[in-house]
Amino acid sequence: MENRTPFGGQTQAEWFIAIGDQSVGPMSAAEVYDRVMAGELTWVSYVWKEGMGEWSRIADVPTFKAAVPPPPAAKPKAQPPAPPPAAKKLQAREWFLYYNDSQYGPFTEEEVQGLAGVGKITPESFVWKDGMSDWEKIGSVAHFRSTFKNVAQIAMSEKTVEIDKTGASQKRAADRKPILAKVIIAEGEKILVGMGRDISIGGMQVLSEFLPSKVGSRLKLNVSPPEPTSSAFMPFVAEGVVVRVLEDRRGFSFRFDELSPNARGIIERIVAG
Repeated sequence: MENRTPFGGQTQAEWFIAIGDQSVGPMSAAEVYDRVMAGELTWVSYVWKEGMGEWSRIADVPTFKAAVPPPPAAKPKAQPPAPPPAAKKLQAREWFLYYNDSQYGPFTEEEVQGLAGVGKITPESFVWKDGMSDWEKIGSVAHFRSTFKNVAQIAMSEKTVEIDKTGASQKRAADRKPILAKVIIAEGEKILVGMGRDISIGGMQVLSEFLPSKVGSRLKLNVSPPEPTSSAFMPFVAEGVVVRVLEDRRGFSFRFDELSPNARGIIERIVAG
């Protein structure tokens, strides 16, 4: 029932697989295939062996390509489905802003959120669109309340301090460490790729050509070193939210809110290193 022929009798245990925030192995190619067939892995799970520069999807590794099932035949449709709501939303440029004694716009809702994320506007800036009777402070408009809440949360996390017993000195509670890391970003069904720039136990900054849809987006990150050569820096998975888009729009700040004990230990070793 199981087709191991594509592996040509390879039995050497040399493959490691990523399961959650842990790497498991070594195992043979046939054992990796068995795990895919058993539903423990999928063809887009990540695998690595000595000599590979970085983790790769199983379906992209030449050893396993012959075993990947072909895509199903496309079924003709009478007409394409309606565009998703998000696509319609991106086309609606309807918001005008007033700040620094000048009027700007129109912007989409996501563009306004981006301006809030980089600090161009504050809750005290004014906003208006057709249908509103007058300009209103943007912090009081329902569309944007959660945006400024998330911006405020990152500001608090970046300025977190602890006071010593005398109350006379302060220091940052979360030290940041420069980092070089490959970051695979999952936002719903969308997969992005970025590079980690710095990290702390509270979050990290990611450089990416493709940005998440908005400040407040919930993401899942798979973080791994460019080459798996350090026992201190092993791949890990973290979940959290986007709290700020960089001013040049080439990356974003991300706050961890779900870390396994293993992931927390890895980050602590990175920061202490």
